[in-house]
Amino acid sequence: MKTLDEKLAEYSAKLCNQGGNYTKGEIETAYVIGASESEELTIGELGSFGQALKSIQRGRLVARQGWNGKGMFVFQRPEDSLPTDIIVNQVKSLPELFKRWVANNNGDSATDKIKFTAYLCMKAADGTVVNGWLASQTDMLANDWMIVE
Repeated sequence: MKTLDEKLAEYSAKLCNQGGNYTKGEIETAYVIGASESEELTIGELGSFGQALKSIQRGRLVARQGWNGKGMFVFQRPEDSLPTDIIVNQVKSLPELFKRWVANNNGDSATDKIKFTAYLCMKAADGTVVNGWLASQTDMLANDWMIVE
């Protein structure tokens, strides 16, 4: 993970002013760009859980370098809305009592929908997907998060 000073140096090298004398505004702009660029993980670099979370929210797969399991990574299942008739008649992953509740308490037209919120999932080493994955405190404090390609 690059420091803001390293990001400043990279951005400054791209500026038209190659004389090395930068205005206060140019330096402040470089720091802002450096800070926002470092919100997400960069391919090939390690970073914090906060950076991993931003990357996940943008559709990336992330993992910790320190995890023992092969092929493990975390991703976000985005929110969506499903028509109630599909929930009742086609979705196999919901309990029958919930489907019955949906059928009894909601309309059944294509426009009647139930919103499912986004959540994190983990692809485990055994190939299963864990829905509703929660980071441990160790995971949240680690700085070995990386992009999985």
